[in-house]
Amino acid sequence: MSDEPTTPQEVWALIERADELVKYAQNRDPATAYAQARSTLERAAEAARTVAGAEKLEEQAARRLADIAKLESA
Repeated sequence: MSDEPTTPQEVWALIERADELVKYAQNRDPATAYAQARSTLERAAEAARTVAGAEKLEEQAARRLADIAKLESA
């Protein structure tokens, strides 16, 4: 069984997981949390390109990646 998302709901679950990593980043090492969130979002964006019905989720992942870049540069 593959760990790759096969439905829009599974792609969204990855985005939510990344959001949680960012949300609690200050409670742990922020650089590590942001790196994990970035990796999760990149995986979600890649999956959104291939999962039917998940096209808008690719935009969500990209927006969140931009938000992480802003947090890292602050």
